[in-house]
Amino acid sequence: MFVVSLDEDVCNGCGLCVESCPARILSFNDDEKKAFISGDETECMGCEACITVCESGAITIMEI
Repeated sequence: MFVVSLDEDVCNGCGLCVESCPARILSFNDDEKKAFISGDETECMGCEACITVCESGAITIMEI
């Protein structure tokens, strides 16, 4: 089982992680121009697609 976390203070607002997440855990806040976790963070598949595209390093995935 994996858990994704996102540091919104580090997020640069590119939105690439939202587009790349096959589990649709991440969403984009248009008002704040930041990504956020909108789904169940424990539904992460551990594929690391979001980490691969995140240029700011705001996303981490932990195996639990």
